[in-house]
Amino acid sequence: MADTAGAAGGAARAGVLAALRRHVEELTRLVDALPAERLERPVAEGWTARQVLAHLADFELVAAVRVRVVLSVDRPTLPAYGQEEFTDRFSALETPAEALERLTVTRRATLRVLEAATDADWERTGTHPERGEEPLRRTVEMLSRHDAAHLAQLRQAAGT
Repeated sequence: MADTAGAAGGAARAGVLAALRRHVEELTRLVDALPAERLERPVAEGWTARQVLAHLADFELVAAVRVRVVLSVDRPTLPAYGQEEFTDRFSALETPAEALERLTVTRRATLRVLEAATDADWERTGTHPERGEEPLRRTVEMLSRHDAAHLAQLRQAAGT
């Protein structure tokens, strides 16, 4: 039975890692296809497509730190993230292409870390400031769902 659970866990991990790769590929295609004027149209909670892209890049940095902290510190408190504050303060500091590059480079590095993680690593926990204690597995699954939600918004902005 343990082998079956391990295999199922490995398949789930492989699936979420593949989704994280696909999300960046799709995001790249969307940004390349999105006319400049559509980048400045509101698409989500008052944010423009450009701001959503900057938010994704910022969130990727936070997620990368959370992953590394969980893997290197026993039961850490995970860093907080004020998405509104980050977006308000930092989204105008880079072009959409720069935000996409930052997200892509950070995602690649995080995927390498996650691919090297053991079964036990995926069950290591950290304490999220709002959700409480959660295993790395859940943190990574939430990152994938977060990507998917914002990709849907950007697809809408692109008209696809």
